[in-house]
Amino acid sequence: MSKITTSISIFLCTLLFFGHANSRLYDQEHQVLMELKQHWQNSPSIAHWTLSNSSHCNWQEITCANNSITGLSLINMSISETIPPLICELKNLTLLELQYNNIPGNFPITLYYCSKLKHLDLSQNLFVGPIPQDIDRLSELRFLNLAANNFSGDIPASVGQLKELRVLHLHQNQFNGSIQPEIGNLQNLEELLLAFNRKAMPSKLSLNFTQLRNLKILWMREANLIGEIPESIGMLTALEVLDLSTNGLTGKIPNSLFKLKHLSELYLHKNKLSGEIPQFIESLNLTVIDLSANKLTGPIPNGFGKLEKLSQLSLMFNQLSGEIPESIGRIPALTDLRLYSNNLSGFF
Repeated sequence: MSKITTSISIFLCTLLFFGHANSRLYDQEHQVLMELKQHWQNSPSIAHWTLSNSSHCNWQEITCANNSITGLSLINMSISETIPPLICELKNLTLLELQYNNIPGNFPITLYYCSKLKHLDLSQNLFVGPIPQDIDRLSELRFLNLAANNFSGDIPASVGQLKELRVLHLHQNQFNGSIQPEIGNLQNLEELLLAFNRKAMPSKLSLNFTQLRNLKILWMREANLIGEIPESIGMLTALEVLDLSTNGLTGKIPNSLFKLKHLSELYLHKNKLSGEIPQFIESLNLTVIDLSANKLTGPIPNGFGKLEKLSQLSLMFNQLSGEIPESIGRIPALTDLRLYSNNLSGFF
């Protein structure tokens, strides 16, 4: 047998081997889907999951790569049963979306066995109890959304060990412990949403959070924050949206806040902030500023007039004084201006 013939034979054998392995993996994963359907009480929304139907890789809830399942998106499917361990028999699963269902119980630690999981969305369900202290076992996660459930206790320090996280959404829960500063260890984090955790223990905005140099969105409205906004918040150089409204924050607005080049939306309303608004404004991308319902004094910064993209400026219910800068009347994008309930004088 010539070398060419031998090479062809080896190539064909390899094709047959991988073809057989692929077929076996497909059959195994299809069976897992059938068992999931049965566990979820044959939910009408996945009635099309059948043995005789076309390839499951063509089903809208399924994402495949190389004929193997990598994603399950079962959003708003009226699922009211738990997440079974067998889901991790889908060995190549990287994305799991189960939001807007009625899934009960504690955090499903069986997902620890989904070793390739990068994207996990369990928001808008009925989960209760604490987030496990060893959640860092999901070490590959880049996206974690547990919002709008009934999780309680502390946000565990181990969350800070999920080094690959880009997105962390924990808003609208029942956390009654403290917000752990270890979250500041997530150097790749771009979105941190902790709003509407009204039962959280009163806590200061952690200095560790100012280490999040890639953070674009920080949403901590109604998170029971107290104390001052640290001057080091100016280190969040990628920040685009900052919402610390409806808390118990005191002290002055840091000068560094209006030096953030990418900042577009700033919400600090309904706090106890005092002193003057910083006069030097370098955040020229601002579109919204809401500093209303505080204890701010002094003049309205003339520098606000430089903000050509500003569409909303809310400063009402403070103790501001002096004249309204003429430059504000020349802001081309401004459509919503609220300055009432202050001690302003002169004409606009």
